[in-house]
Amino acid sequence: MREIRNRGAARISRVRNTIAEFNKFNRHLLRLRKAILPFRISHLTGPKRLTYDLNDVILICVMRNGIMHVDSFLKHYRRLGIRHFVFLDNDSTDGSLSRLLGEEQVSVLRTSAPYSRYENLMKLFLAERFCRGNWCLCADIDELFDFPYSRSLTLHQFISYLTRENYNAVITQMLDMFSDRPFSQLRSSPEDNLVEKYRYYDISSLTRNTYKHSDVPDGRIMHHTGGIRNQLFRTNNGLTKVSLFLMDGQLEPFVHWHHAKNARIADVSCVLLHFPFVQSFYDKVREAVMSGRYGFFVNDEYKAYLEGLNNAPNRSFKLSTAELFTDVDNLVAKGFLVASEKYVKWANSAAKSVTRKITATNFATESSLD
Repeated sequence: MREIRNRGAARISRVRNTIAEFNKFNRHLLRLRKAILPFRISHLTGPKRLTYDLNDVILICVMRNGIMHVDSFLKHYRRLGIRHFVFLDNDSTDGSLSRLLGEEQVSVLRTSAPYSRYENLMKLFLAERFCRGNWCLCADIDELFDFPYSRSLTLHQFISYLTRENYNAVITQMLDMFSDRPFSQLRSSPEDNLVEKYRYYDISSLTRNTYKHSDVPDGRIMHHTGGIRNQLFRTNNGLTKVSLFLMDGQLEPFVHWHHAKNARIADVSCVLLHFPFVQSFYDKVREAVMSGRYGFFVNDEYKAYLEGLNNAPNRSFKLSTAELFTDVDNLVAKGFLVASEKYVKWANSAAKSVTRKITATNFATESSLD
């Protein structure tokens, strides 16, 4: 009897996934939703059109209930050198929307369109409206982007390298960050410095496969899955994105969720420090399961989070294989990120002030990926 029930549940799951795939990727529905979406978006504050130099970066972010991340997000990216922020709020209820209103160099929009059906179209709308002819960085509110040797180089210099070498896209690898305290003991505040509070990561169970969405100039740039969420919740999360790209009229972003067509991938990969495991993570997970916010494809993932947190509320994410985050350059040395010899050579010559010389020993080798 149990076997029959399991087979029945599997059939229902397959039917649901087929329907969800049709609803999310059917080209006729996508065209219709793309035409409808602008009428479901209201502009609240900030410039409606942007004009910046080619090597300036515009950041776009679709957000819901990000109050625990907003302060760290703005501080990090302003320090990095982002010229303008564009937020599309998706019905936040925690005060994060009002927190953004009135901020300088920030445009804020709002929509109540269902995220499960409009996720990529929301991001595409922002990129096409605000980033045409410019470099665009798409980051979730809990993601902090950084690039190799940023301690010695400016973001403007980094972009100038990409432009000079005729790249229009950069692979970014997500790195889940967490605290050394049990999850049930976490107390979060909007004023938290996320990088200081959540200082650990774990790549011991990371799976690397050939990146197949575009040609890569260096075979060490790979598609990552798994990581700490696989260790704790048995989910198989994709961790690789094209988050930084040039809207040059050729590249098509947000293909298959996080990748791109007509991408000329750079010979250096970057990191998205990912901070989901704040105190509000449990509430986010519970809401996602109850509302189906992320759709059938991702709902099982959130069910696994909810089950795991309910079964072991005192669990610590910091296992024996965890490591203390020091800087991005260390991720290159460990082979998590890749920097080609050409990039390293350029970085040495371009750095305005170098606290320590960048050498070939600082970029990943084939053996460090084993």
